[in-house]
Amino acid sequence: MELRQLAYFVAVAEERSFTRGAQREHVVQSAASAAVARLEQEFQTALFDRSHRTLELTTAGRTLLARARILLAEAQRARDDMGRLTGGLSGTVTVGTVLSTGSFDLIGAVSAFQAEHPDVVVRLRHSTGPLAEHATALREGRFDLMLLPVPPHGPAVLGPDLIIEDVSRVRLGLACRADDPLADAHGVTYADLADRRFIDFPTGWGDRTIVDSLFGTAGVQRTVALEVVDTTTALTMVQRGLGLAFVAEELIASHPGLTQVDLADPPP
Repeated sequence: MELRQLAYFVAVAEERSFTRGAQREHVVQSAASAAVARLEQEFQTALFDRSHRTLELTTAGRTLLARARILLAEAQRARDDMGRLTGGLSGTVTVGTVLSTGSFDLIGAVSAFQAEHPDVVVRLRHSTGPLAEHATALREGRFDLMLLPVPPHGPAVLGPDLIIEDVSRVRLGLACRADDPLADAHGVTYADLADRRFIDFPTGWGDRTIVDSLFGTAGVQRTVALEVVDTTTALTMVQRGLGLAFVAEELIASHPGLTQVDLADPPP
């Protein structure tokens, strides 16, 4: 068993595809397939159930995936430690990001990091889901760090074993069409929005929990008619007149035909 074989296996398992797993590791599909086959031969058991349209891990596969993530993470830490001892960092760092990073200049941060550490490969991976799933991904070693919105209750959800660093502050605003009656209103309350349709992220996601809490505190039941996974889609839907959406304030101003609603009690 080699670390390279485990890396290919983990990539295939997480992507649930030999093709996508191979692309992630920058190898041909046959190399990934051969690595998994050698592992299955060594352990004398199937790691994947190939009878479905998408790959599914067997019980043995799930067990190996958990162990392989730990081994690969420890191997990377060893490389990093040796790099520090010899005068420079090397290896790979995997960064998870949500589809919108707001005002934070992610590309600029990566550029500055690589200028200082040119031997480190940075892998950016989009990640979707509620905070609890992000926390699990970090603990399992799927990501070394993640850039994501953390609401006020976020630290409690993520747990005390994960370190949280503030890199940017984002204020949420309510976006509507410029021809919506709300565009010219002042001091709009959450009760005023009770009969409106909203476009939002799935339940449990960072920004969604903030907005749900605001309406809950106000004693107002709102209607989330459409759920999306990125702010660009949400704002496009607002432009089409499909509803209202809470997004980062700076994004509203950059979309033509939209305006920010003047709320009496805006999000923090």
